[in-house]
Amino acid sequence: MSNSGGATVLVAGLGDLGGRTFELLSGQPRIGRLLGCGSARASSRSLVAQSALIAETLSGPAHVGHVEVDLADGSAVASMLRRIQPDVTVFAASRHSWWRTPPTARGLPYGVWLPMQLSLIRTFMQAHREVGSASRVVALAHPDAAGPVLAAEGLAPHVGAGNVAEVAAKVRLLVATQYACDRDAVSVRLVMHHAAERLAFALFDTDTTGTDLPPYLARVTVRGQPVPVEDIDRLLREPYHLSAGTGSHQLTAATVAGLVHALIGDQPERLNVPSPAGLPGGYPVTVSRSGVELDLPSGVSLSEAVEVNERAAVFDGIARVDSAGTIHYTESATEAARELLGLTLTDVPLNRLAAVVEDLAAAVSVIPR
Repeated sequence: MSNSGGATVLVAGLGDLGGRTFELLSGQPRIGRLLGCGSARASSRSLVAQSALIAETLSGPAHVGHVEVDLADGSAVASMLRRIQPDVTVFAASRHSWWRTPPTARGLPYGVWLPMQLSLIRTFMQAHREVGSASRVVALAHPDAAGPVLAAEGLAPHVGAGNVAEVAAKVRLLVATQYACDRDAVSVRLVMHHAAERLAFALFDTDTTGTDLPPYLARVTVRGQPVPVEDIDRLLREPYHLSAGTGSHQLTAATVAGLVHALIGDQPERLNVPSPAGLPGGYPVTVSRSGVELDLPSGVSLSEAVEVNERAAVFDGIARVDSAGTIHYTESATEAARELLGLTLTDVPLNRLAAVVEDLAAAVSVIPR
């Protein structure tokens, strides 16, 4: 039996991550209408058709469908938003995904690809502002860094998903195991950038024994009692292997589904999310249909949390994002881009973003795979 009421949720981009997210959302009873949008590929049609059956089986959305639109065409996106009026939009489209990086270029800091991850979400947010859309936008492509860049133009998505949420899930699970308690008794609040996820999962980096590692802040309690810092750090770094390749996207998709569930609910839920309101890195928040509010641990100021995440961003090759939205790369990222891509990347202002995107795309296209 399908759900005849509920919110309208739009998933923009039905690639591997967007497709997994779409399928998970098709089982959510709070959603009344679930729509995917992007190119009219055969794989998208199959995904939507299968998701409609999942919705029917799990009493999910009453309507599951697809809208063909060129996500690089701002006018087309604006027209779609006026017509659909989604309550929540999950933006999963990107000009570059980590798993498409040629093996010979995987030594590049992740931030080198940021211009390609910004391109489509920037166009979407421009259309979102143009039509005055009330949709809450959840960004999936490197939100920890994309949010601060877009915030300079007043175009930051409302929130990101994945990254810090994935680490929080691991910490909560391991703490509950160690303290022999129910997961609901454990509270995890993390201030953590995407770059620090390598501390938690071998998929991203197997060596976490050095001293030069991304900083983070964590406050964990069990039934209100604080867990010692040394226990948190040990459990954070405890080996925990994810599915290889894009299989780990299933975990990210689950964090998106949980976030969407909270965004269309009445009761605030405590979560950890990347880039609320365009802030750099991830933070603890409360989420409901009323919005996303910071929920920082006692004694941690916003300026302190931001400073920790800005220092961690250096490990993604991003020295800083200034108030104009210009991306300033670290010297090591600039050197790596020169060596592996033949490109000179130092600073990328927003007025050069499109040109740099094309330069990156051209460089990747000629790298042997």
